[in-house]
Amino acid sequence: MPLTPSANPQLSESIPQLTTNSVAHPDTWNPVHQALLDNDAYLARVLEETGATLGEQVATLDQRLDGVEATSSVAVQRAVSLDWLYRGNAINFEMFTPGYTLVDIDPVAVVQGINGDDSLDVADTSALRAGDYYVLTDPSTLDEEGNPAPTSALVQIASVLSGQRVRLTANLARDWSASATLSRSSLAVQGAALARGEVGDIYLTKAISIGTDSDGGAVVIRRSLSAAEARLYYRDAYQGTWKECGWSMRRSGGSIPAGMADYEYILPMRGDGWLRLDIAGEALTLSHIVALGSPTGLGGFLNPELAPSTPAIASPADASVGIMERPTLALDNYTSPAGNAQQAVQFQLSTDALFATVLHDSGALGSGLSYRVPAEVLQAGNTYYLRGRVQDVAGLWSDWSAVTSFATAADFIYVVAPTVTGPVSNALDVPEQPTLASSSFTVSGGEDTHAASQWQIRTAGGTFSAPVWDSGTDAVNLLTAVVPAGVLQAGETGYYVRVRHQGVTKGWSEWSGESKFTTKAAFATIIGIALLATGGGSGTWARVDENGATRVTDSAFFSSHQTYGQIQDVTIDGQAMVKIPAFYVKAGTIAAGPNAGKRAWWISDQPAAGFTLHPAFMRAGAPIGQFWVGKYQGTADGTKLGSKPGVTPLVSIDFPTMQGRAAARNVSGVSGFQLWDYYQLSAIQLLAMIEMGGANSQALIGRGHVDNSPSGVQVVDHPTVAQATWRGIVGLWGNVWQMVDGLRTDAAKRYEIWDKHGNKGYINTGATAPANGWTVSLSANAGADFDLGRLFVPATTDSAEANGTTADQSYANANCVAYHGGSYGYGSSAGLFALYVSNAASNAYTDLGGRLAKV
Repeated sequence: MPLTPSANPQLSESIPQLTTNSVAHPDTWNPVHQALLDNDAYLARVLEETGATLGEQVATLDQRLDGVEATSSVAVQRAVSLDWLYRGNAINFEMFTPGYTLVDIDPVAVVQGINGDDSLDVADTSALRAGDYYVLTDPSTLDEEGNPAPTSALVQIASVLSGQRVRLTANLARDWSASATLSRSSLAVQGAALARGEVGDIYLTKAISIGTDSDGGAVVIRRSLSAAEARLYYRDAYQGTWKECGWSMRRSGGSIPAGMADYEYILPMRGDGWLRLDIAGEALTLSHIVALGSPTGLGGFLNPELAPSTPAIASPADASVGIMERPTLALDNYTSPAGNAQQAVQFQLSTDALFATVLHDSGALGSGLSYRVPAEVLQAGNTYYLRGRVQDVAGLWSDWSAVTSFATAADFIYVVAPTVTGPVSNALDVPEQPTLASSSFTVSGGEDTHAASQWQIRTAGGTFSAPVWDSGTDAVNLLTAVVPAGVLQAGETGYYVRVRHQGVTKGWSEWSGESKFTTKAAFATIIGIALLATGGGSGTWARVDENGATRVTDSAFFSSHQTYGQIQDVTIDGQAMVKIPAFYVKAGTIAAGPNAGKRAWWISDQPAAGFTLHPAFMRAGAPIGQFWVGKYQGTADGTKLGSKPGVTPLVSIDFPTMQGRAAARNVSGVSGFQLWDYYQLSAIQLLAMIEMGGANSQALIGRGHVDNSPSGVQVVDHPTVAQATWRGIVGLWGNVWQMVDGLRTDAAKRYEIWDKHGNKGYINTGATAPANGWTVSLSANAGADFDLGRLFVPATTDSAEANGTTADQSYANANCVAYHGGSYGYGSSAGLFALYVSNAASNAYTDLGGRLAKV
């Protein structure tokens, strides 16, 4: 924000014309901030040449710059505002002037505060908010010599009691009179980009963003170069109390004005948060404060007091013997007194304990605490010495660890240390139960058989001596393992994982190098589908995120989604089934954004605000973790309903008989089998439609056996039937209509449905089934025990296919049960949303079948 004297004639006449284009010192600031540097340099020269006192000149400049602020500063202010929109690289400026300040309220006059009381009377509470912190300041206090000595106190408002009174979270430690104020800052602002801080002064910002990087960012404070302390604190959604961060680097000289320095604080604050500055030691002058989305990397004088703590060697253990050619070297821990994130690790090997000669140097490696020695560095039958150190993001190295030793084996025939292949190194947005994966089992110099594996996970600040999860010796999950629920925490938490393999004869390998991953901000993975427009034959649909904004996904997204990823084929009681894991559902109107007002359905793999467990996963009032549905259309298995390939569907029996055939499986300790029900069907419809990205199942998945070619009913896994397959469920539509339990019509043709609590009691929904035709809109009727809005029950229809929304037809008559999907001759009217509530339960035809399910 350079000041140009010629921009204001009055300013030009009073102040000599000065050149402000300098070159930023390469070690002091980023060239993009050159304007700020030029501004400081220019102001300093103006003050020097005019000869007035600092306070007088600042006041004069403030008056004379009014015209400039009406022009050039407006553009800068707009630019700063744009930084908020692009918060991934957010920059926040504090320049102690209107439009460029992070202080969001004017001082509020205090009426009275009494020592030991937790209430405070003020002139007006309208600008105050419960939960926020404020600074109480009394400028009338005098020091021992009778000079003004303002005193300040940090307070937090617990609640706003009235228009003139607030309650604090703690009792006052002194009386406060009417000369006091309540504000965000007690600094004495002396003009644009200049403030004075006395010992005890406190400064607070409004909520600011420095991006969402899990490693945080930085704050740069330009202040007087002195013994004064500018103690910086932060708090955010993850750090609820104020946490202090010491400065890591100091830069002076170059374009930084004489007597001033830039102090850089590495800030672990994530996303939105608040800053606090306490002045201690002695008074200082502040020029500006800049909060950045990442450290500047510009170097400077490092604060030695903030160097990481000296680590210790964790592996190989001191005096270990029998070490193979490529051991994994590891340190026990990384600790930073400043709370700075780790940037690098370094290991050195020597053949002598004093490291007179370094045999091998790993160099500065990325974050992590381990390193695998390359081949041909170590020789069999020798003794080696090891040391390591760590570096933080400010560039400070710890001291070298204490030296340890190890001896290599007499020969190098060994199980090779594997590598972690999943999650990929530095993976972000990792779910609660990721699948860990390793490289294949390998033996160097010989052969062996993979007997077991062991996995360990530690937190970013923890150690493998106390891992958050240890699989133990696992002889089943050799190359992959799923992390159990409850181990990992959400909130973009960093973890490291390692693995080792065991051979039958050669024993354990060395541990792999560790691999870092970061969890999701919230473990719930939410995805939905929105109806943007009805009609057109199959409607206009779009996948949406949790806020209703259109979202682009790919097959990898669904494969890694905890719900879709757990859909799998299983065999139960000799029948081919497909497991559908429990998920949560929400439906309604999108509140805001480009899709505002559109109807949408969402799923979540975890409980989340506004979501409830899909009713398909309720039984007798209690939740269940999954249901299983027949992989194939129902087949005859003696007197039971089955699910097996290579045979034709079971048909020509009525609805009650089909229900009985399904329940007949529940003998000899087997339980839970039933005819599939409408809630189970709707769960499959929702999952499939979100993955398809629309409702036209024939176009998006496959035509299926709907054109009577080949003629008549075919075996359940016939290639034409199998065109209508989603996630292993074969023949979801076509071939035969499939009886569906839990939905019917009454004598007035109103839909009745099982209650949503899993008690199988029918509830009259009050929604009348529409005339036969192409489904246009879907019902949103709901009551205490049912909610059609979360399902896909037709509300209106049209006789013209071109006006349909789901690409399928629905049929209804009074006192009828439900059938799904269409049969071999129904053409385009068949599909995932074809519904036929138009046959009595007593009817039996050659194209009416069913499908097995189990809970």
